[in-house]
Amino acid sequence: MKAGGGRQKGAQFERDIAKALDEALGIKFHRNLRQYQKAGLDDLTREDGKAFPFMLELKRYGQGTNSQPAWWDQICAAARSADNEHDSYPALIYKYDRQQIRCRVPLQAVADLGQFGVQKGEDKYDWRYAVEMDWDTFMMVCRELLADAS
Repeated sequence: MKAGGGRQKGAQFERDIAKALDEALGIKFHRNLRQYQKAGLDDLTREDGKAFPFMLELKRYGQGTNSQPAWWDQICAAARSADNEHDSYPALIYKYDRQQIRCRVPLQAVADLGQFGVQKGEDKYDWRYAVEMDWDTFMMVCRELLADAS
């Protein structure tokens, strides 16, 4: 890979996930370019500005098998920050070459199906306790949380 290719690979992954979210949920997302200038921001945001159950951190790498603890720490800190205007759960979406997309969300997001809305500082579960799932399962969780918010 040529120098600088990692950022291009990451940007393409963000565009691919935005398209996949639109196809699966009917919600348009765009890349949050401010993320390069300020820490604590998600990688994708809804175009309509409405709440989404998850604050998204996307990672795309060539080799590996599991999510990295630093990635999870990064999105959990962002989801707890003042920049998380919708009080969303953290979600890490990652992919390695020749592997399927994996998603990591806090156990609380699954336990709270049926009652969308996180109260900051009142987590029933520590976000260190997380579950990993495939893309289709993550989309099901998103649809359920979105339905609960309606």
